[in-house]
Amino acid sequence: MKHMIPKKGRVSSAALLALCLFLAAGIAGAATPFAKENAPTFLKTVLTNGIPVYMKVQRANQVFHISLVLRGGSLVTPPERAGWEAVALKTMVRSSQAYPYEKAAALLDRTSSSISAETQFEYSTFSLTTLDKYIETLLPLWGDMLTAPAFDEHDFEQIKEEALLALQSKEQNPWSTTQKLINEEFFRGHPYSVTPEGTEKTLEPMAPADALAWYRRAFSADRIFVVAVGNFDPVALARNLESLLSSIPNLALGPAPRPSAFARLSSGRILTQPHDQSKGTIYLRGDFPAPAPDSEDFFPAALAARMFSDLLFSVVRDKYGAVYTPSAQIRNFTANYGSIIIYKTSQPESIKRYIDEAAKAFSQGRVVSVDPAKTDPDGFMPLEDALDAYRQIYMNEYFEAVQNNAAIAGLMIRSVIRTGDPASWLKDQERIESISAGQVRSAFDTWMRKGTFLWMAVGDRQLLDRLPLGDFEAFRF
Repeated sequence: MKHMIPKKGRVSSAALLALCLFLAAGIAGAATPFAKENAPTFLKTVLTNGIPVYMKVQRANQVFHISLVLRGGSLVTPPERAGWEAVALKTMVRSSQAYPYEKAAALLDRTSSSISAETQFEYSTFSLTTLDKYIETLLPLWGDMLTAPAFDEHDFEQIKEEALLALQSKEQNPWSTTQKLINEEFFRGHPYSVTPEGTEKTLEPMAPADALAWYRRAFSADRIFVVAVGNFDPVALARNLESLLSSIPNLALGPAPRPSAFARLSSGRILTQPHDQSKGTIYLRGDFPAPAPDSEDFFPAALAARMFSDLLFSVVRDKYGAVYTPSAQIRNFTANYGSIIIYKTSQPESIKRYIDEAAKAFSQGRVVSVDPAKTDPDGFMPLEDALDAYRQIYMNEYFEAVQNNAAIAGLMIRSVIRTGDPASWLKDQERIESISAGQVRSAFDTWMRKGTFLWMAVGDRQLLDRLPLGDFEAFRF
């Protein structure tokens, strides 16, 4: 099946122009110049089968990125089929009915382009990245992979083998094992427990027919939207996508369920697991429930975690030399959680005491100094004095993605999932700039100091035996 770009198509140019509308209304009152400058570059159209298409035109950038987003992921996957969606989508990336693997690979190689698939807890993406001059050359390939996948048996077996080898490789890595084990325990009973990459037990029995069955069962227009970023003609792109994707049926699956927030534990606890590849070292991660991205507490908590990460480095690594790399972070999921990470330590008896020392400093309003002129003898300074600098550091890190069209598409996707508006992330600058010191201290106190942590320690058995397990029930200072 060959996809042609029609001169008129099923939808006229005038109709498409009427369908394309600015999404600036929701951010018209935004105060930041960044939001005002970017608002007019967002447009939307809807295909005849109901698939929304969100566009951001970037005239100064010749890289074109487009992602089809399939909602659901772990939220709609039975545990016994964990990983099937990832295998099916990555098999689709290799070939289609009109483009066998060799033809598709040659076309992508000749144009220095890529097509990829990624699966997450709440959605999957099927993406094309190319130069704008190749849009009309590559879109038919991307579209055929989506609407007429071959599910070639050789392609399927190769993808499945790669997935199984990746899982086996993780088992040999103590840090990967730490992450796997804490996810299994922290997510127990929650939809996120259905791991997107699957397990050896769930992938082994999967056959090519199962990939095709998944596609026919899950690929529904009412759970799909498209995001495009780059230098392109919005009307022409809308016409192309109508031609390419309007055959995707609406199976009336309904919206994917919203995951419930993680409940707090009655008290903190730690689990341990010996690992043969970790002589003289242990790896430690503590997870805790965290505010969701649409919560007023999200950015204060995320900024607190960023500050606390620097405190951990200053205290646990620089002062005591007890860890290779420590960090803290808040993630960005609908059901959200955060982590304290201790990557490689050989001091089990004292490691939690050092973490507590950093937490005590933060609770007293002390953070790592960002101004040599205001640095106290201990290398810290009042949180209030450091807030402006930390807000700017966090802002720069958060918006680093705007330099890359694929990453901008990622921000748009998360915004659609979170609010239904692909431009809502433009408001995040204002949300970050308005964070007060009181909000940061309150968020740290609520979610971390008074929070309950599930800890996982993996490594040398003798070191694990020396961990003071009671220290991990709460922060102690």
